[in-house]
Amino acid sequence: MAVGKQGSAQATISIDDHGGVLRDITAHVRTIGGLKITQITEENSPFGVAFEKNTPVGKQKFGPVTIAGDFDSSPTTGPHVVFGTLETLPGDSTRTLTIVPGDSKTLSGEGYVTEYELVLTDGKLTGYTAQYVQAGLFAWT
Repeated sequence: MAVGKQGSAQATISIDDHGGVLRDITAHVRTIGGLKITQITEENSPFGVAFEKNTPVGKQKFGPVTIAGDFDSSPTTGPHVVFGTLETLPGDSTRTLTIVPGDSKTLSGEGYVTEYELVLTDGKLTGYTAQYVQAGLFAWT
């Protein structure tokens, strides 16, 4: 793959369905946002310092991620099948989310799908929106 700038045509997006099967949902995603890893810090400036000092606390925050596109009920990769059953119990398995922006760099980690919404607008295709929240460490490889 080419190194450098990438277009959306090179991206791939995969996520486990509620049963734990990894599904390539690229063809059903029009937007995905919230792909930001933040290291949480604590402000701990001592007396006599004229600037703010922050120290990492060893905890990461990722997302929440909003995934949206055109509704489709295809039996294996359609968003209704992948997102239609939400995790509801503490013992439910996490879902692996994997994003490849197109240059062999991969962002992946574990989380839960907490929302799934159909969006109907007169004169437009039926859409969907799903919300994904972090439940494990996310990292670039």
